[in-house]
Amino acid sequence: MKHLLLALALALALSSDAQARDRRLAAPPADAASRAGRAPARTASLPASLTPTERKYLREHFADYLKSKLSRITERAPENVVAAPAEFESAEGVLFSWSGYTTLLKDLIKEVAQDAKAFVVVESASEEKSVRQELTESGVRMENVRFSRARTNSVWIRDYGPWWIQTSDGDREIIDLVYNRPRPSDDQFPAVFGPAMGIKVHPTKLILAGGNLILDGTGVAIMTDVVFDASEGGNPNMSREQLDKYMRELFGCHKVIVLKKMNEDGTGHVDMFCKLLNENTFIVAEYARPGDGASGNYEILNGNARVLASETNGKGEPYKVFRIPMPRYDGTSYTHTNSLIVNDTVLVPIYAQETDEPALEVYRKLMPGHKVVGFDCNDIIGANGAIHCITKLVMSDPLEVVHSVPRPTAGQPIVLEAKVSALQPLDPSKLTVQYRAARGAPWQTAPMTLTSDVDGVVRGQLPALAAGSTLEYFLRVEDTRGMHETSPEDASDTVFHSLQVAPAAR
Repeated sequence: MKHLLLALALALALSSDAQARDRRLAAPPADAASRAGRAPARTASLPASLTPTERKYLREHFADYLKSKLSRITERAPENVVAAPAEFESAEGVLFSWSGYTTLLKDLIKEVAQDAKAFVVVESASEEKSVRQELTESGVRMENVRFSRARTNSVWIRDYGPWWIQTSDGDREIIDLVYNRPRPSDDQFPAVFGPAMGIKVHPTKLILAGGNLILDGTGVAIMTDVVFDASEGGNPNMSREQLDKYMRELFGCHKVIVLKKMNEDGTGHVDMFCKLLNENTFIVAEYARPGDGASGNYEILNGNARVLASETNGKGEPYKVFRIPMPRYDGTSYTHTNSLIVNDTVLVPIYAQETDEPALEVYRKLMPGHKVVGFDCNDIIGANGAIHCITKLVMSDPLEVVHSVPRPTAGQPIVLEAKVSALQPLDPSKLTVQYRAARGAPWQTAPMTLTSDVDGVVRGQLPALAAGSTLEYFLRVEDTRGMHETSPEDASDTVFHSLQVAPAAR
């Protein structure tokens, strides 16, 4: 009971900033924007780093913090994990929490919504209405905006948002990591978002902020040693072997590379100095001179670059490491690696400093065919985060089958078609129709083929039936990785499509 009371006390009084934000939310709108029906401007109530109140709580009550984080979780490991997609892979869209830095959020949402979906988290119907108006007035392509209602403590959705895996039955599922901050609403977000999207969520007791995890898409995970740091909300009781086991069971990772965290960057996260551009290419930040970084960071970054250059990805290919300039530390740790890759677009933080253009040029050179866009992050970087920290990808469904039940005519072959969206090539030998004429009869199999006239369409043909006949069936497709999907989803002896044959026209 003691630890629950302490956690409750902290949640009620994280900081004076948090209380001020609650008052702003509860107070009637007073500024001109609010009177005009637009969402009032709000500043972030909490930084990406721990607040002094949170840090004091961890220092004095760490055992209670750890117990409150882990005691209520019933872990549910995923089954048949095929892959954990990397950031540079296909994404449906991007998650944003509308809880601060809204000028930057609007700019990012406008860019993302040009070609992908922007999932905007708001707290209420009234906030959704005002944010919708504000985004519309900003020229955002609103047909690509989706709103999700949930209470959050902060804007740093990278660190508490959902992580994605792909399973052998063709589904995308969510891994719900434990947020290394005493911010209960943030920590609960994946458990709210998943069911709202109809996606299975797997709770885990692994305390790991999202900004401190890079997945390369080939079974390798990269993070810093802050994962074990109690002073940053990590779990010092977790062994390296336990960490490896978690990453293997949750994400299918067979290798975990633990780098050294930077000093004085606020979070210790890997995304503050490192970015994976494809499955074998890293950029690692570099200070021009030893004195340009906070204590020891010049050497730390060079050491981390050497470690990555000595490693291989899951395919056995050596990582290539390129360096990107790091702005000089002046009490704030600036970063150009805290960027976001959204399909063919790269959103990069810039600061009106001399490193901006050279940093953008690194992205352009290493990512040909991508649109590279810089965004001024001077307002947010003082809170120890930038673009990557306030965004979280919603990865694409790996295998989707869309099929409409036809109404065939007596005496004519029954033609079945489906549109298949797949991230990997389909296996032509594993495209089938399972069908039967009566409930309880054995299933028969007929092949389907990829059509040459329409991309992504599979087609099959079954024998003609008499008028009034009923046919039960389901479609099954499989890609070259062994990932499969059916239509209807989760087809079985009791879950299937049914069609009835119409009389021939007279």
